[in-house]
Amino acid sequence: MTSFAWALSTQPAAPGVTLPPMPARAIHASVAPLAALRVALLAALLGACTGTSADSVPTADVTRGTLAVVLGVPGELEAVKSENVSAPNIRGGLKITTLAEEGTRVKAGDLLVEFDPSDLMKEMEQAVSRLRIAQTKIAQKQAQQTVKFASARNDIVTAGLDKERAELRVTESETVPRVERESARLDVEESRLAVGRSEAALQSTELEAAAELELLRLEEAEAQAKVDQIERQLDKLVIRATGDGIVLLTEDWRGGTLSKSSVGDSVWPGNAIMELPDLAAMRVEAWVHEVDATQVAVGQRVNVVVDARPETPLQGTVERVSDLAVKRNEASEVKHLELTIALPPTDAALKPGMTVRAEIQVADVPDVLLVPRESVFYDGAEAVVYRSGLSGWKRVPVKLGRTNDSHVVVTEGLEAGDRVALVDPASLDGGTRAGGAAPMPTQASAPPAAAAVSPAP
Repeated sequence: MTSFAWALSTQPAAPGVTLPPMPARAIHASVAPLAALRVALLAALLGACTGTSADSVPTADVTRGTLAVVLGVPGELEAVKSENVSAPNIRGGLKITTLAEEGTRVKAGDLLVEFDPSDLMKEMEQAVSRLRIAQTKIAQKQAQQTVKFASARNDIVTAGLDKERAELRVTESETVPRVERESARLDVEESRLAVGRSEAALQSTELEAAAELELLRLEEAEAQAKVDQIERQLDKLVIRATGDGIVLLTEDWRGGTLSKSSVGDSVWPGNAIMELPDLAAMRVEAWVHEVDATQVAVGQRVNVVVDARPETPLQGTVERVSDLAVKRNEASEVKHLELTIALPPTDAALKPGMTVRAEIQVADVPDVLLVPRESVFYDGAEAVVYRSGLSGWKRVPVKLGRTNDSHVVVTEGLEAGDRVALVDPASLDGGTRAGGAAPMPTQASAPPAAAAVSPAP
């Protein structure tokens, strides 16, 4: 039956007019819409009585799924690979003349820092001068020795000729007086000895010359070593990047204050100048309270929220858990364990030192009923929710299980598909409660842990 036919059937008959009887099938078809209309009218009347419209109360459905319990810990980003740049180990003070600006992205070979070479250049001039003097002495000595060697060789030749002449005079002839014959043999022997003395003199001259040259060459080597040392020191005054990275100037104690280096500063050998982290691979150094340390293990998944970029969380994995709990600073009495959290490569503009919150997934509670934490209120020690029904909002006591910062497990009192209020309905109508006898409960407060909820498959 159409709405128009039903309307006709409910109107009284005019005098003298007889309406035909309504078919039973048509009457039966009109029951369902009539009942729905009555339910809607009843709900509207109840909403008017309580002062709260169902549409004005934010709600959430009770779902069945997996509660992911996580442990939130603080941490900082750091580069997996990082180059530390310090003042070179050179005697005396070092003055910075060129310094890369902080935040500059550099590539391998780019200039990072340069120091004033004036003092070393003066030392280099003196060292080169001493080297040249040593080399000149060697050249002079070699020239002198050449003359000595030539003279000694000439003496050997002369002695040899005298020996040959003496040998020519030697004879056995009886016609030559015996005295002359003996004198000739003595001349030969003397000439032979003279040749030996000349050869020994040459040998002595050579040994003496070698010793003198050795001393001079030691002086030259010492002077050359000094020149080479200064050249290496000059090379150290110019520091270039060995790989790609970003310049982060390091704070160091200078003049009783903690400050970063700048052009014109004088630093001592070994003073930290900057750090050059490679941003291609980052990780998180985090700290967990020793009380919670037993919940953390290598391999656990971690949701990393960078404070400066909370809209793009990163997914990581616990890579290392330190064995020893230590104080993070001298003033703290609380001990923490250090964690290393590995991160995948990312295009995000991340820098070392950025603070993060690492949400470590320490447990999964599968196949449980879940409601938002905002839907749970406490009436004294009793946990209650407000469930939507045909008669309005009903106060329902519930028993709770594990919780996190967004959801709580309900073990008794609700079923999957129920709808619960996220605010106390009475707070929207001036304090009049649905069910109206219990005092105003307090909404559940959120614990420090963070978590995520996965729907059941």
